[in-house]
Amino acid sequence: MSRERDQEHLRRDALTAFLDEREREGYRVESHTHTQAVIGPPDRRRSLRGLLRKPGSLPRQVVSVDRDGHVSVGPAEPLRS
Repeated sequence: MSRERDQEHLRRDALTAFLDEREREGYRVESHTHTQAVIGPPDRRRSLRGLLRKPGSLPRQVVSVDRDGHVSVGPAEPLRS
């Protein structure tokens, strides 16, 4: 495989692993590409911790992965109603 293809797989695997972990924590994946995703906060009704959390305390987040497989998270725009 070429180096470029190796990096593509590294990025994809890193993002998938990160998102899998967040989904186990109750987060929902709203959108997803090979290098970026938007995740929403956990459903408060799905866990005891969620019931104790203030509504809106965890904002939507943009998850990105760089070419070296490092994942970063930042705030996403709020949903428009």
